[in-house]
Amino acid sequence: MRNQAQRWCRSLAHQVGSSVLDLDRGTLRRDGEIVPVRPKTFDLLAFLVRNPGRVLSKDELLQAVWPSTIVTEDSLTQCIRDVRKCIGDETQSLVRTVPRRGYMFQAADDGLSASLPPATAVVQIERAPEPMVAILPFRVNLDDATAKPLFDGAVEEIINALSYFKTIAVLARHSAFALAEHSDQDIWATAERLGADYVAEGSVESADGGYSTHVVLSETASGRRIWAQTFSFRTSEIFAFQRTVAQRIATALVANIESAAMRRTSPAPAANVEAYVHILRGMALLRSYGEGVNQQAREHLLKALERDPDSGLAHAYLALADMIIGGYGGAPRALLDQARDRALHATALNPDEARCHRILALILIYLAEFDAAARHFARALDLNPYDADTLAQTGFFEVIRGHGETGLMLLDQAIQLNPMHPAWYYYDRGEALLVLGRYPEAAASFSCLPRKSAWQWARLAACHALDGNIDKARACAREGRRLNPGLTEQAIMADLQMMRSEDRERIRSGLELAGWDEVQMPTTS
Repeated sequence: MRNQAQRWCRSLAHQVGSSVLDLDRGTLRRDGEIVPVRPKTFDLLAFLVRNPGRVLSKDELLQAVWPSTIVTEDSLTQCIRDVRKCIGDETQSLVRTVPRRGYMFQAADDGLSASLPPATAVVQIERAPEPMVAILPFRVNLDDATAKPLFDGAVEEIINALSYFKTIAVLARHSAFALAEHSDQDIWATAERLGADYVAEGSVESADGGYSTHVVLSETASGRRIWAQTFSFRTSEIFAFQRTVAQRIATALVANIESAAMRRTSPAPAANVEAYVHILRGMALLRSYGEGVNQQAREHLLKALERDPDSGLAHAYLALADMIIGGYGGAPRALLDQARDRALHATALNPDEARCHRILALILIYLAEFDAAARHFARALDLNPYDADTLAQTGFFEVIRGHGETGLMLLDQAIQLNPMHPAWYYYDRGEALLVLGRYPEAAASFSCLPRKSAWQWARLAACHALDGNIDKARACAREGRRLNPGLTEQAIMADLQMMRSEDRERIRSGLELAGWDEVQMPTTS
């Protein structure tokens, strides 16, 4: 197993145009989305970024990227093309060709973008080292339209079930699925960069009345096969398949799994497969962005409950969908009360399902029932201590209670488990850094949001203003007011959830310095 200390080293992240290059995790994000990158392309980009503003000769680049290997200049030329494609540098303004001399990396100067700090601390999780495993989406060799979402859901439930074993850490679903998008030749290097000591893969084929699935668990560093088994089962037996695979992987990784944990069964998300598929589609839509996706998710969750009225998970995610559609804390009180009651019903139906407790806690935050929210977040973490979303949302909850350091620690733990995390992690982490007075880092985090609302531009404006960069602050204020001309400082403060007066005053002062209410919007003739 790789040295666990590597996971807790300092993360080096750099802004490259509209992309973010993380040298520690070996990832490249563009407009908030993960970009698959070949290993040599990544190495070349990293070397260029480490040497900005300097002409690098072809010989120097060849030696840096292909040491002790004889390659032609054609390999370098192709690799440069790949780098430009990955970072969207069609105009060659970032990676410049210097005729007869070589290449030079020149970072763009974007008035609205905040460069990430050269080093962002990742907090060590205070627990004994444990193996990290990534469960990749299964390869489904079928034309059956239901099979792909069904087995994507099975993988998610295997991830969830493995999290019950407290001696194993599991790479979060979002990161595992993004990892699978890499080509076969890249996947092992990328898995190792993400801290995954083991990778589980599966392939699915049709069998009499069901499916045949071959699952393989391998060690990342050596590629050595640890365990493999073929399962044949009817469609209705997929829940038993999920639990069995999770237990077999746990047994293969850790010889002394606690017998009590081994006896625990992962709660089935629905009593029948048809309802389960609707739940999976609803969850996927809630994680996505686009016009009408939340309403579509709600419709799938209602269909799931028509088929299985006692599915706690469906009730919980329906409550979440209603709250999102209603506008979170801006939703009418009656809607929030209804969402809370539905989520309470979900926890009664599935008391050992961590996601039900997490969703209930999130709703309780917006109802300002903080003591109850704390209890349900604690219950969710007790049930599933390695659920990245629960760690992140608990961290956000600690931030709004004024516990900035605790909140940031939890958010960094979540990012460690889910380095390819969804975009909302950037907002929550930005809030933590803002409360702690670390304004450049907070601005960098808010800047990573791929599509900012007016409220998020307001946070970014406040960060730049409090950091003394009034020009950037006013530019952000103009962008926010353009999106929502009627959003005043008073409205922002009324929507603010911060419990401590000093945290509220910090944000109010930042908005005032940024001239939020003074921004003059252009008039149309």
